[in-house]
Amino acid sequence: MKKFSFLLFVLVFFFLSACGGRTFLVDLRYMPQTPFVLRAEPSTVALAPFIDDRTEKGDVGVRRRLDGSVDRFTTAPTPVAEGVKKAVERFLRRNGFTVQAIEKWDLKPASLSKVDAEMVVGGEIKQLWSRADSVAGRTIVTTSLEIIFYLGKTREGKVLEQGVEIEREITQVIFSPEKVEESVNESLSEIIESAFAKLLS
Repeated sequence: MKKFSFLLFVLVFFFLSACGGRTFLVDLRYMPQTPFVLRAEPSTVALAPFIDDRTEKGDVGVRRRLDGSVDRFTTAPTPVAEGVKKAVERFLRRNGFTVQAIEKWDLKPASLSKVDAEMVVGGEIKQLWSRADSVAGRTIVTTSLEIIFYLGKTREGKVLEQGVEIEREITQVIFSPEKVEESVNESLSEIIESAFAKLLS
Protein backbone atom coordinates (compact mmCIF):
# COMPACT_ATOMS: atom_id res chain seq x y z
CA MET A 1 0.00 0.00 0.00
CA LYS A 2 2.82 2.37 0.89
CA LYS A 3 4.62 1.48 -2.35
CA PHE A 4 1.45 2.20 -4.34
CA SER A 5 0.99 5.57 -2.59
CA PHE A 6 4.59 6.51 -3.34
CA LEU A 7 4.22 5.58 -7.01
CA LEU A 8 0.98 7.55 -7.21
CA PHE A 9 2.71 10.59 -5.69
CA VAL A 10 5.57 10.33 -8.21
CA LEU A 11 3.15 10.05 -11.12
CA VAL A 12 1.14 13.07 -9.95
CA PHE A 13 4.33 15.06 -9.42
CA PHE A 14 5.65 14.35 -12.91
CA PHE A 15 2.23 15.04 -14.43
CA LEU A 16 2.03 18.46 -12.76
CA SER A 17 5.62 19.22 -13.71
CA ALA A 18 4.95 18.35 -17.32
CA CYS A 19 1.90 20.60 -17.38
CA GLY A 20 3.77 23.55 -15.88
CA GLY A 21 6.38 25.88 -17.22
CA ARG A 22 4.66 26.52 -20.55
CA THR A 23 5.26 29.55 -22.77
CA PHE A 24 2.34 31.37 -24.38
CA LEU A 25 2.70 33.74 -27.30
CA VAL A 26 1.07 37.18 -27.08
CA ASP A 27 0.48 39.00 -30.36
CA LEU A 28 0.47 42.72 -29.59
CA ARG A 29 -2.02 44.60 -31.76
CA TYR A 30 -4.39 47.54 -31.79
CA MET A 31 -8.03 46.68 -31.04
CA PRO A 32 -10.32 49.75 -31.33
CA GLN A 33 -12.02 50.41 -27.99
CA THR A 34 -14.04 53.55 -28.68
CA PRO A 35 -15.17 55.50 -31.77
CA PHE A 36 -12.17 57.82 -32.05
CA VAL A 37 -12.97 61.43 -32.94
CA LEU A 38 -10.01 63.04 -34.69
CA ARG A 39 -9.73 66.76 -33.95
CA ALA A 40 -6.91 67.39 -36.42
CA GLU A 41 -6.54 67.00 -40.17
CA PRO A 42 -4.79 63.72 -41.08
CA SER A 43 -1.23 64.32 -42.24
CA THR A 44 2.08 62.55 -42.77
CA VAL A 45 3.57 61.02 -39.64
CA ALA A 46 7.12 59.75 -39.25
CA LEU A 47 6.94 56.82 -36.83
CA ALA A 48 10.11 56.16 -34.84
CA PRO A 49 11.01 52.96 -32.97
CA PHE A 50 9.64 52.83 -29.44
CA ILE A 51 12.05 52.44 -26.52
CA ASP A 52 11.51 49.52 -24.13
CA ASP A 53 12.62 50.74 -20.70
CA ARG A 54 11.37 47.64 -18.88
CA THR A 55 13.65 45.18 -17.12
CA GLU A 56 11.96 42.11 -18.62
CA LYS A 57 12.25 43.05 -22.27
CA GLY A 58 11.39 39.63 -23.67
CA ASP A 59 8.33 38.73 -21.57
CA VAL A 60 5.00 40.45 -21.02
CA GLY A 61 3.70 38.40 -18.12
CA VAL A 62 3.57 35.24 -16.02
CA ARG A 63 1.00 32.82 -14.70
CA ARG A 64 1.56 31.23 -11.31
CA ARG A 65 -0.22 27.89 -10.97
CA LEU A 66 -1.57 26.21 -7.85
CA ASP A 67 1.30 23.72 -7.92
CA GLY A 68 3.85 26.54 -7.88
CA SER A 69 4.94 26.22 -11.50
CA VAL A 70 5.20 29.35 -13.62
CA ASP A 71 4.11 29.91 -17.21
CA ARG A 72 5.51 32.75 -19.32
CA PHE A 73 3.83 35.13 -21.75
CA THR A 74 6.12 36.41 -24.48
CA THR A 75 5.95 38.30 -27.77
CA ALA A 76 9.04 36.51 -29.14
CA PRO A 77 10.38 36.58 -31.75
CA THR A 78 8.83 40.07 -32.15
CA PRO A 79 10.28 42.54 -29.60
CA VAL A 80 7.73 44.27 -27.37
CA ALA A 81 8.81 47.69 -28.68
CA GLU A 82 8.15 46.59 -32.25
CA GLY A 83 4.73 45.22 -31.30
CA VAL A 84 3.74 48.51 -29.64
CA LYS A 85 5.00 50.47 -32.66
CA LYS A 86 2.89 48.37 -35.03
CA ALA A 87 -0.17 48.90 -32.83
CA VAL A 88 0.39 52.67 -32.96
CA GLU A 89 0.88 52.49 -36.73
CA ARG A 90 -2.41 50.66 -37.18
CA PHE A 91 -4.18 53.28 -35.06
CA LEU A 92 -2.72 56.15 -37.10
CA ARG A 93 -3.51 54.55 -40.46
CA ARG A 94 -7.03 53.73 -39.32
CA ASN A 95 -7.56 57.41 -38.62
CA GLY A 96 -6.37 58.58 -42.01
CA PHE A 97 -2.71 59.38 -41.39
CA THR A 98 0.02 58.54 -43.87
CA VAL A 99 2.73 56.72 -41.91
CA GLN A 100 6.38 56.41 -42.84
CA ALA A 101 8.97 54.65 -40.72
CA ILE A 102 12.19 56.31 -39.61
CA GLU A 103 15.18 54.53 -38.10
CA LYS A 104 15.47 56.63 -34.96
CA TRP A 105 14.46 59.79 -33.14
CA ASP A 106 15.97 61.11 -29.93
CA LEU A 107 12.58 62.57 -28.85
CA LYS A 108 14.06 66.08 -28.80
CA PRO A 109 12.89 69.21 -30.68
CA ALA A 110 16.34 69.92 -32.16
CA SER A 111 16.23 66.82 -34.38
CA LEU A 112 12.80 67.56 -35.88
CA SER A 113 14.31 69.63 -38.69
CA LYS A 114 15.92 66.48 -40.10
CA VAL A 115 12.57 64.72 -40.60
CA ASP A 116 10.59 65.04 -43.82
CA ALA A 117 7.10 64.78 -42.33
CA GLU A 118 4.59 67.03 -40.63
CA MET A 119 4.72 65.11 -37.37
CA VAL A 120 6.99 62.60 -35.64
CA VAL A 121 5.77 59.99 -33.16
CA GLY A 122 7.85 58.00 -30.70
CA GLY A 123 7.54 56.66 -27.19
CA GLU A 124 8.96 54.96 -24.11
CA ILE A 125 7.47 51.77 -22.67
CA LYS A 126 7.74 51.97 -18.90
CA GLN A 127 5.51 49.02 -18.04
CA LEU A 128 3.71 46.30 -19.97
CA TRP A 129 3.00 43.30 -17.79
CA SER A 130 0.21 40.84 -17.04
CA ARG A 131 0.19 38.60 -13.98
CA ALA A 132 -2.18 35.66 -13.69
CA ASP A 133 -2.50 34.09 -10.23
CA SER A 134 -4.38 30.80 -10.10
CA VAL A 135 -6.19 30.19 -6.81
CA ALA A 136 -8.86 27.66 -5.88
CA GLY A 137 -11.60 27.79 -8.50
CA ARG A 138 -10.40 30.81 -10.45
CA THR A 139 -7.51 32.77 -11.94
CA ILE A 140 -7.07 36.49 -11.27
CA VAL A 141 -5.38 38.37 -14.11
CA THR A 142 -3.92 41.83 -13.44
CA THR A 143 -2.61 43.80 -16.42
CA SER A 144 -0.56 46.98 -15.98
CA LEU A 145 0.70 49.31 -18.72
CA GLU A 146 2.48 52.65 -18.74
CA ILE A 147 3.71 54.31 -21.92
CA ILE A 148 4.95 57.84 -22.59
CA PHE A 149 4.10 59.09 -26.08
CA TYR A 150 5.95 61.90 -27.84
CA LEU A 151 4.52 63.91 -30.73
CA GLY A 152 6.90 66.21 -32.56
CA LYS A 153 5.54 69.01 -34.74
CA THR A 154 8.23 69.69 -37.33
CA ARG A 155 6.94 73.07 -38.53
CA GLU A 156 6.69 74.46 -35.02
CA GLY A 157 9.83 72.75 -33.77
CA LYS A 158 8.23 71.52 -30.56
CA VAL A 159 7.54 68.18 -28.89
CA LEU A 160 4.41 67.28 -26.95
CA GLU A 161 4.59 64.58 -24.27
CA GLN A 162 1.72 62.48 -22.95
CA GLY A 163 2.12 59.70 -20.42
CA VAL A 164 -0.71 57.22 -19.86
CA GLU A 165 -0.98 54.31 -17.45
CA ILE A 166 -3.68 51.77 -16.83
CA GLU A 167 -4.33 48.74 -14.63
CA ARG A 168 -7.19 46.33 -15.11
CA GLU A 169 -8.19 43.11 -13.39
CA ILE A 170 -10.28 40.24 -14.70
CA THR A 171 -11.26 36.92 -13.11
CA GLN A 172 -11.39 33.68 -15.09
CA VAL A 173 -13.14 30.56 -13.86
CA ILE A 174 -11.30 28.52 -16.49
CA PHE A 175 -7.88 29.92 -17.36
CA SER A 176 -7.47 31.02 -20.96
CA PRO A 177 -4.18 32.44 -22.34
CA GLU A 178 -6.22 34.03 -25.14
CA LYS A 179 -8.06 36.11 -22.52
CA VAL A 180 -4.73 37.30 -21.13
CA GLU A 181 -3.68 38.37 -24.63
CA GLU A 182 -7.02 40.12 -25.07
CA SER A 183 -6.62 41.98 -21.78
CA VAL A 184 -3.12 43.16 -22.77
CA ASN A 185 -4.28 44.36 -26.18
CA GLU A 186 -7.39 46.09 -24.87
CA SER A 187 -5.24 47.93 -22.33
CA LEU A 188 -2.66 48.83 -24.97
CA SER A 189 -5.37 50.09 -27.34
CA GLU A 190 -7.03 52.15 -24.61
CA ILE A 191 -3.71 53.78 -23.77
CA ILE A 192 -3.03 54.62 -27.44
CA GLU A 193 -6.48 56.16 -27.91
CA SER A 194 -6.26 58.13 -24.68
CA ALA A 195 -2.81 59.52 -25.48
CA PHE A 196 -3.58 60.66 -29.02
CA ALA A 197 -6.96 62.10 -28.04
CA LYS A 198 -4.95 64.58 -25.97
CA LEU A 199 -1.93 64.97 -28.26
CA LEU A 200 -4.05 65.68 -31.34
CA SER A 201 -6.67 67.89 -29.67
